[in-house]
Amino acid sequence: MKPEDYQAPQLLGMVYIGMGREADAEESYRRAWQRAEKHLELHPDDARALYLGANALCRLGERARSLDWARRALAIDPEDCGILYNVACVYALQGQIDEAIDCLDKAMTHAYWYKRWAKNDSDLDSLRNHPRFKALMEKP
Repeated sequence: MKPEDYQAPQLLGMVYIGMGREADAEESYRRAWQRAEKHLELHPDDARALYLGANALCRLGERARSLDWARRALAIDPEDCGILYNVACVYALQGQIDEAIDCLDKAMTHAYWYKRWAKNDSDLDSLRNHPRFKALMEKP
């Protein structure tokens, strides 16, 4: 990994979570957040660094900071489907169900293929039994 790469440790953290290796996941998320923070010092309007950092912060228990970063990412381009989808993941991890589904609905309206991701994305597990999420997933 490159020392400035915030994306690889974020993705590695997801793999560790899937493997049940919580301590390794926490270390990866901490590395991802720290690198994203350094990246944002030079590129404060990088929405990807903000939403990946928001996810890492959330997983590290930094809920308020996580929401701040997610909202900053969304403010950069509130119509960008990638931002909407990833911010929805942060909201879902935080238990903010309505906000998560609102973002997903908007993302899927413009980029329907996100529905395939949403079906299996563990970040969205908190939404699975919600009637609005079920309806969104059943939309043709």
